[in-house]
Amino acid sequence: MDLKAFKWLVVLEVLFTVGAVFAEQQDGAQTPEPDVQFMTDKPGWERGWTHEALEPLYNASLYPDVAVFRARVRLPSALGIANQLRKYHLNSTRIKRGTAVVVVRSGKVHSITFEDFASAYRIRLDSVVSELQRYQDEGHIQLEDTVFILNTRDVPVCTLGYCHVPVFSAIKDIRNGRPYSDDLLIPLMSYPFEQLVDYPLDKKILQGAMASYTDEAVGAESSCRSLVHRFAREDFMAQYIKVLDSEELMSSSKERNAAKAAHVSGIAARPPPPEELARYLVVLSCDYQTANPGLASLLHTNSLVLKGRSYWYEYYYRALQAGVHFLEFEPGSAAEEVKDALRPSSQEKARKMIEEAQQFAYKYLSQRSRALFFAKAISEYNNLFGDGYMQATVADLPKDRGIQMRDILAMKMYPSSWRQGLA
Repeated sequence: MDLKAFKWLVVLEVLFTVGAVFAEQQDGAQTPEPDVQFMTDKPGWERGWTHEALEPLYNASLYPDVAVFRARVRLPSALGIANQLRKYHLNSTRIKRGTAVVVVRSGKVHSITFEDFASAYRIRLDSVVSELQRYQDEGHIQLEDTVFILNTRDVPVCTLGYCHVPVFSAIKDIRNGRPYSDDLLIPLMSYPFEQLVDYPLDKKILQGAMASYTDEAVGAESSCRSLVHRFAREDFMAQYIKVLDSEELMSSSKERNAAKAAHVSGIAARPPPPEELARYLVVLSCDYQTANPGLASLLHTNSLVLKGRSYWYEYYYRALQAGVHFLEFEPGSAAEEVKDALRPSSQEKARKMIEEAQQFAYKYLSQRSRALFFAKAISEYNNLFGDGYMQATVADLPKDRGIQMRDILAMKMYPSSWRQGLA
């Protein structure tokens, strides 16, 4: 090969490499719909950035969860935390691999895990630590010294009477208003979304849309997600329901890869951005192996939310009202519910419901509101142990090195500087 030909070969290789990089950057990028409007601030609407503003959420979710443990004869203890980990979490590989301990000391948030902590749950743990630290550093929350168990799986741990101490979880099992697990519900911090998303009503597609990954489990044949998928394939019902590929809705290949990695048992898949769904007059939310984390972003859109009936709850669900913020449906009637919601006679009621849903999402579901709820949960949790108990417990943990799980397992009933005793 002569020199000239070699130079041309090098040039072509460089051009190919540049083109490949550009293609990777563009891969999965959606062309922004020019009529979609994103609003971070809405004049006249209130953000829930004070404890007073979040009191309805506390009354609906936090206080009832804490009351279960307050009603017990004996107060929880640091020894109870150690025993909870030793007797239950260490004896179940599945639970153990999703278990973390979070320590807050002097405003710094630390996490401790077992050596076989599953990487799939890392996003749940890291988002709690980083977001609490961020809002603490910015002065928006005041974190008390504490030690608590964090269940990072999207499945509750505490069946009735199972837990010695409250375990912080993002999901709870509640049926007919009665909790079937004693987990203390805290906000999911992994997928922040806090912009209102509006699309012109006169351009809305007259269908109900649901986002779903093509390779994720849809549950039993009678499950909400399975039935919606089936309806979307049938000739008559397909005119009312459309299923969009969540992977194609991701805005970057990085997000697509993250979503693929999340398709494991015990953790919900990453929800896609809602702007494409906002083009539809109706959006559907279906739970499957756990609660759908994408519901929060759907409530931010100016589309009517239809939610399949389910017993999986996130921390804000008990403050949501069916018929006010969303329509609830039985999975087998999904197509009929969408059909009814699309009727011209239903539009005035739908518009009122959409505004109520957007106001709820705007007020309660921002990251700052979630961090504030989390800080309040820590404060209520600490109060269960007695005045000054948690501060004394944290003071006994090592200061000259990083805190390890063996230090947590070695915690005693009475911290060295605490003299009040337990009830």
